[in-house]
Amino acid sequence: MTVSQLSSEMTSQELTEWMAYDRFDPIGGFRQDLQTAHLLYEKRGSDDKNIFDFLPVDPNPMTDEQRAEVERVKKIEELEVQTAQMIAMFDSM
Repeated sequence: MTVSQLSSEMTSQELTEWMAYDRFDPIGGFRQDLQTAHLLYEKRGSDDKNIFDFLPVDPNPMTDEQRAEVERVKKIEELEVQTAQMIAMFDSM
């Protein structure tokens, strides 16, 4: 659609509303990737995977150091949960 056609068929208010909607819920691009990733996750996913493992691009790009820190913190949190479960188990004996 050309700018001239768009101007004659859509008011500026409607265009503004579409622009706001696109910011709220983008059409195309990442949204399509996310929908495809969801389908792949449902088809091929398992307990050790999540939907972001099926995205073709990383929605939250990080350096290797940042990613390592995130993984380290995640592992600490998992170990703390396991420790709490173990303590609860021994306390109930």
